Amino acid sequence: MARKVAPVDVRLVAAVAGGEINVSLFCREYGISRDTFYRWRDRYREQGLAGLEPRSSAPKTSPSRTSVQVEDVVVALRKELDEAGLDAGAGTIQWHLGRRGLPVVPSVATIWRILVRRGFVVPESRKRPKSSLRRFEAAAPNELWQTDATKWVIGVGQVEVLTFLDDHSRLVTASVAVLTATTDNTWATFCSAVETWGLPSGQLSDNGLNFSGRLRGYEVAFEINLRAAGVRPITSRPYHPQTCGKIERFHQTLKKWLRRQPLAQNLAELQAQLDTFIAIYNYERPHRGIGRTTPIERWSATPKAINFGLALPAPQRTPTAAVNQHGLVRVAPWIIHVGVDHIGRTARVMLDDTHAAVFIDGRLVRHLELDHSRPYQPSGLPRGRPRRRLP
Repeated sequence: MARKVAPVDVRLVAAVAGGEINVSLFCREYGISRDTFYRWRDRYREQGLAGLEPRSSAPKTSPSRTSVQVEDVVVALRKELDEAGLDAGAGTIQWHLGRRGLPVVPSVATIWRILVRRGFVVPESRKRPKSSLRRFEAAAPNELWQTDATKWVIGVGQVEVLTFLDDHSRLVTASVAVLTATTDNTWATFCSAVETWGLPSGQLSDNGLNFSGRLRGYEVAFEINLRAAGVRPITSRPYHPQTCGKIERFHQTLKKWLRRQPLAQNLAELQAQLDTFIAIYNYERPHRGIGRTTPIERWSATPKAINFGLALPAPQRTPTAAVNQHGLVRVAPWIIHVGVDHIGRTARVMLDDTHAAVFIDGRLVRHLELDHSRPYQPSGLPRGRPRRRLP
């Protein structure tokens, strides 16, 4: 609560008043103590009007206040981290001061007050309280990985950065610069990460087409390969990026650092920058989300989840579609020939990774092994036979 300051005229009345006023009544009326009344009167008698000027209540000395030298070290470290494009909050500064062997490391609150005094803290609008967020975290390394691709501009134009991250430890297992994220280079990047860090049990992603075709009614090669390796593919709810929040947050941190680097002229230069940052991120940078430890420390602190690599069964689908005027059934991503005898009738198609079975009115009209090199699946009958004429 702010200390009340009496108007100068009240001070003056109290100072010059003689025995003709009731001191107790005067003090109650103006909300001051009797000690204050007599102190003002004594100051006026000793110093005149100058003695009635408001005085600071701050102590003349503060033996416990942080020294200017320590404040300068805090400010210099703040500037160093900020110029490098790294986190420079009070907690991060304290972590680095401890690692650099400062004899007495200030508390986070003290560092924050120093930053406020020196003008480094800009007030922000109130944010949603963390207690209102639903947070999940894998119990062990390699229990779940997250992946996403984000866009970045280099000298030749816009490219993408494809990243895999361990959900438990926040360790980045791979981060690769590509022209465009496809299901093929996504799988290649995943395999490269597995060679170094082991096979995860689950893989979380958004619904980008290089990751998943679930919303489109089929599986892409990345999902099929994951299941074949015994990795459970998981996708987030549409328009809900919070599910993949850890990888989204990493890309924000990465871009903050990249903006402080020279513009990469090609993919090779961008990849070199990525490799430099991943080394900092995994081994040198304290992560606030895991108790100010580095990802490699948390990765090493807990036994890894074990995936034995047993293939997972393919999810069976049974879409329905009408046979069109050419005798074809379209069930994404396949176009299956069943013959003009069934034009206009409704077909139910049972699909898995390798085979399709087409039923019409409960009767099996075709069973085939799918050719993954093309979407159109021909009838399989010899070419050149007489075509059936439509009535």
